[in-house]
Amino acid sequence: MTPGLALFVKTPGRSPVKSRLWPAIGREAAEALYLDCAAASAEIAVALQREARLHAYWAVAEEETPSDAACPWRGLPRLYQGEGGLGERMATVYAALRERHGAALLMGTDVPQIGADTLRQAVDSLSESEGVDVVLGASDDGGFWLVGGRIDLPLGIWMAPRYSTSHACEDFVAALPLGTRIGWLAKARDLDEAQDIAAVAEALAALRHPTAAQSRVLRRLNTLRATMRP
Repeated sequence: MTPGLALFVKTPGRSPVKSRLWPAIGREAAEALYLDCAAASAEIAVALQREARLHAYWAVAEEETPSDAACPWRGLPRLYQGEGGLGERMATVYAALRERHGAALLMGTDVPQIGADTLRQAVDSLSESEGVDVVLGASDDGGFWLVGGRIDLPLGIWMAPRYSTSHACEDFVAALPLGTRIGWLAKARDLDEAQDIAAVAEALAALRHPTAAQSRVLRRLNTLRATMRP
């Protein structure tokens, strides 16, 4: 079973992205950083796709994407997230990938420091021999940066978390059926606010083999650390 991996994205200019960073670094810089982070996540996903470990997709928030010349979401097939709140959209994409590939992984692009080894662990944890039903990567802020599974997860499970709060991950786990076997990945710091910039930069600097896109994100973060508003 080769799972599908969806990278959840919004299109700058059509939806607000990284708005909590705007007061510190400005909207234009925040959008550029967002695209660099998305490229870093995609580069890791494509590397694992070449290893035949997964099938990678962009899961795009907007139903109609611009022409390829203007659309930043190139190089991977695109899925529409669907209507509704975050829980409904995650449920839609998860179900679509389960139908196509048997197992699904959903990942944000706010953790550019995640390396290929961590993503391989997520894929391997869903293998038949491992016996894990759901895999989770918790965030330092109480959310989760990755969720995946090889079992049906009804809409109610996706609607249970209090998203964008420190309870999101624990709410999701509490909503899972009794006996669900969970595989945990390492915690990671989401790049959401100005105070996250230094921590994510340090995590990127600690990578032994950063990709080209990860190195670009690190350079941008270091520039922002030196110039951003207090």
